[in-house]
Amino acid sequence: MKLLTTEEKEAHTSHVIAEGTKGLVYGALVSAGIFTYLKKRHPIKYARFNPSIKTCIFIMPTISIAAFWADQGSWEFDQKMHQSDYHEAKMMEEYREWNRLSLANKIFTVLSNNKYQIIIGAWAASMYGSWVFVNRDKIMSTTQKAVQARMYAQGITVILLLSTILLAMKEQEIESAKPPPIPRWKRIIMEKEAEEKQILREYEEKKKQEEAASNV
Repeated sequence: MKLLTTEEKEAHTSHVIAEGTKGLVYGALVSAGIFTYLKKRHPIKYARFNPSIKTCIFIMPTISIAAFWADQGSWEFDQKMHQSDYHEAKMMEEYREWNRLSLANKIFTVLSNNKYQIIIGAWAASMYGSWVFVNRDKIMSTTQKAVQARMYAQGITVILLLSTILLAMKEQEIESAKPPPIPRWKRIIMEKEAEEKQILREYEEKKKQEEAASNV
């Protein structure tokens, strides 16, 4: 049984926290959706809920989804780490590169890695928010409100597109500051060497078990 080093434990913890944070965000969105649905579609039933029930409606999905994502993150980390020595070395090198980044670059990296989810979510939220904002006007007709809401949404969409361009430029700047990647031929050799070491280690361990069994 291999003992984990302090750095490997820190890498595992960092990965679990990152995945758990994603789950926390997704869970909060689900909770907000359930909360809004009950409040809008079932106002009478919602009004009867005491504060404890309302709190549970918001907290339980958030915590449950966050715990699920954290657990999946732990499982995925173990799977990747134990595939081979090469994959283990690769993951640890990625962890070291992440630690070398400044806080600002870490934020830009996270935003860049999740840019499509953020853009789609922000666009959907802008459409809904624009309609809610415009719909408060009691003078305009429904057609006028729809046109006004679409104009607001288009303006927000342009801002999102500009933000995407800025993220892409920043991502390129961060990537250019990283050391050059390992050539493909060298990675193949490293993988083969790692596989050979793994086979040799398993053979030696099996041989020791056979010798121990024969001495009994």
